[in-house]
Amino acid sequence: MSPLPPPDAGKQGSDERLPRDLAQAAGHAHHPGAAELRRLLKASGLGDVRAREALTEAHLDLVAAAARERAARGLSVADLFQEGTVGLLEAIDQFPSSDRDDFEAFARERVAQRMDLALGDEERVVQDGRMLVQAAEDYVVAESSFRSLFGRSPSDVELAEKLEWSLKRTKEIRQIVADARRRHDEELLPYLDAADVDLEALTEDEPPGGESPPSDQGGAPADDGR
Repeated sequence: MSPLPPPDAGKQGSDERLPRDLAQAAGHAHHPGAAELRRLLKASGLGDVRAREALTEAHLDLVAAAARERAARGLSVADLFQEGTVGLLEAIDQFPSSDRDDFEAFARERVAQRMDLALGDEERVVQDGRMLVQAAEDYVVAESSFRSLFGRSPSDVELAEKLEWSLKRTKEIRQIVADARRRHDEELLPYLDAADVDLEALTEDEPPGGESPPSDQGGAPADDGR
């Protein structure tokens, strides 16, 4: 049986090996028979690292197949392979104390669970991002419309009423839009058209005395001869 690829420098154990290195071993490993599988599982359960690695290598083809099946659902094959490998290691560690008698079925379930959980998390992140961008766009449009109608910037209460949002949500989105304007955030920048920026509104809340003093364009006072 060929050994698993060595871990990266500074990393230890099969848990940290790069997915592509593990993938190279998939499909080329020796698959143990029933008796050998029981022996390896028992040894791994007692802390035998080599037995655990042998079991991992022997079932990487299972992980690779599951990753390919889910490749078009939001994560790369490499990311899915990494998640699935974690699931496989969990299966190896937990099988001896389980009441199951079919390790391969148990491992497939744990691999699938890890991958599907990662895909669900990724989908929620993407959806949250889309909703946030849409909310920022709605905020900027409503803000611009209010300025056009009333000639001033709206208050949070007025925007909340216009957008039919809670006051808390309106304040949160206002802060996000303000931060994006300062950072020139690439995703939100298309919604922040220069034509929407009211320079007077940007300074209307300045405290008294906040204006810059006029520059002394005349220099020193002219000598009147006295």
